[in-house]
Order: sequence, then C-alpha cells, then structure tokens
Amino acid sequence: MNSAAWVLVTGGAKRIGAFLNQEFAKSGKNIVLHYNHSETAAIALKAQLEALNIKVVLWQANLDDPATIEQRFEILLAQVPHIELLINSASVFGQGSLLESSLAQIQSNLNIHLTSPWLLIQALVKQNKPCQIINISDANLSHLYTNKSAYFISKKAQETLTELAAIECAPNVRVNAIAPGFVLDAMDQTSTAKSKQDSSQVATQIDSKDMNLLQRKVPLADLYSAIEFLAKNNSITGQTLQIDGGSHLQCPAYMLKN
Repeated sequence: MNSAAWVLVTGGAKRIGAFLNQEFAKSGKNIVLHYNHSETAAIALKAQLEALNIKVVLWQANLDDPATIEQRFEILLAQVPHIELLINSASVFGQGSLLESSLAQIQSNLNIHLTSPWLLIQALVKQNKPCQIINISDANLSHLYTNKSAYFISKKAQETLTELAAIECAPNVRVNAIAPGFVLDAMDQTSTAKSKQDSSQVATQIDSKDMNLLQRKVPLADLYSAIEFLAKNNSITGQTLQIDGGSHLQCPAYMLKN
C-alpha cells in the first residue's frame, strides 16, 4: 500500500476497528471510517485521525441490512474512488445456545459476519483496481463452543468465504484472514467508563494461565503487525493467521468456564 492508499475497516469507530484505523493513520493511510449507530464515536475518532495529516471519510452503513450495502458502497465510491484494503472487522458477539438462538439473532450474525462481507468483497473487486481483503476471524473457532452458536456458525462460514474468495478473486486480488485470540485491550481502550469497569472485572476473573498456551493476552499491536505482514507479502492468499498465543491448539480454560 502506498501513502495515498484508502483503507476501509468495517466497525471502525470502536474497539479493534478503531485501533486498526489509528495505526493505519499513523502510517499515512487515508481512512474510510465506517460506523452504523456509533456516529458520536466516529466523529470523535475522525478528528483524532485527521490530526495525523491524513484524509478521513465517514461512511455510515448498516451491515445488518445487506440489501442496502450495494447502494451505500456506490455512494462511498463517489467520495473515494479507490479502496486498496478492505478489512471485514465488524462483529456481534452474543450468548445463545443452538436451541435457544432466535431467528433474529441467527439472521443478524449471518448478515454481519457473512452476507455483508461477501457483498463488500463483490463491490470492491468490481473496481477492477489493485486491492486486498482481510477478514477478522476468531482463533477459538477451532473448538466447538455451543454457548455462542449463531456467532460460531456464521464465523465458520466466513472462514469458507475467505478461501472461496481467494480462489475466485485471484490472481489480481488476495484474500486472507487473521484469527485473534484473547484480546482484552480492545475493550479497555475504546469503551465507556462502565465497560472499562466490566473489562477490569473480566481481567481479574481470568487468570493469565487460562488464556492460552503462552499464558498472556494478545496485544492489539500483534494484530496490526499480522495485517501488515499479509498486506506486504504478495505470495499469500487464502490463509488464516492464528494470532492467539496457541489457543487454537488447546481450548482455553476461560472458554470452558463460560
């Protein structure tokens, strides 16, 4: 990516998405700042990013309403003619077993984790310009975990989307994914005061030895460095990098307790 590159991170106003946007801005990339309901957070982040002498375009789009994605993307391209990197990061993460999940919960997870990323990939590739796609997966998909069934199943489908898109978009577009493990910092850095208190309680309850094989949470900086690696290595496509301290190899104790 060059210094004039535009990057689109879905769910970019808060948590992991906001952190990634901050890092991209520091490296000189222009930002498409996506949000749905988080307009206040997006406007505040826009001001922070523009202080780094890069361009920021706000883009409101409801990924839970896939029927609107094509039109919203066309509106975006009138402002940003070339997006070089799409990161599908937006996510919902609610409790609900397979037998308890409502139709609304199932559909929302599929919309946000599968259908809208799929449509965004289609729209981006139609630009017929050099670009890359990176999906944010989850290292713990390696384990069968029924308490978040709608999340689990839709994210597993996103894994297949990554692989099939890599095949169909080749040779001009590379498609990869990163799969984070326990990343508590994402909650700590961009939440409200109450959320910070809740995060602190979570950190107290989870012993470091229960997080993964390396017995430590995954720094957000490690996620960004993995994205940089995938963006720069022109020989990698269809891959998912596990950034998880080894939790994909052995189900973390904190998951078994939840």
